[in-house]
Amino acid sequence: MYAREYNNRKLTFDFAMGLLNDNLLFVDRETGSVWSQLENKAIIGPMKDEPLSVIPSLQTTWKHWLSLHPETRVLTIDGEAGRPYLYRNRKPGTPRPENQPDTHDTSVLGLGLVINGEPAYFPFAQLDKASASFEYQLGGKKITVRYEKDAMTAWAEDETGTLLPGVLAYRFGWLDFHPDSRIFVAQ
Repeated sequence: MYAREYNNRKLTFDFAMGLLNDNLLFVDRETGSVWSQLENKAIIGPMKDEPLSVIPSLQTTWKHWLSLHPETRVLTIDGEAGRPYLYRNRKPGTPRPENQPDTHDTSVLGLGLVINGEPAYFPFAQLDKASASFEYQLGGKKITVRYEKDAMTAWAEDETGTLLPGVLAYRFGWLDFHPDSRIFVAQ
């Protein structure tokens, strides 16, 4: 997740067509610049090479989120449809085709982190073998990595319990952008 404001200018993002190194792209409505999710910057357009500020966030299932935050309200904004993200040529809200699986293949998914310029990747397959939370040294900092298999999520916190910026990513996509990543292996 990124901050919408850049140099006192508020940007509105939509999904862009195409992928870069097997990773999603998005475009801002204000300048038409195309941004790379894992590169954290614009790659084409007037904002090319400008970085975005990452906001710590948790990507998880609705069930898990609601268990953590039962007071959550879902908000919609009329007239703000933008460009809907189409997955496998299916519009959001339409029934899943019968031949499409109900589960997400997490075997190649993991948590990517960069702390003080040092990247690391925590594959879900390895997190399955580790304890639900553990301490780890990255970028000269002691962090705690947490994993919830049923919620299909992992995240990291600093020593004070503050959520750190990380991203759930496919291994090949993460490594395309961070080939020098340390890869976590459960002991």
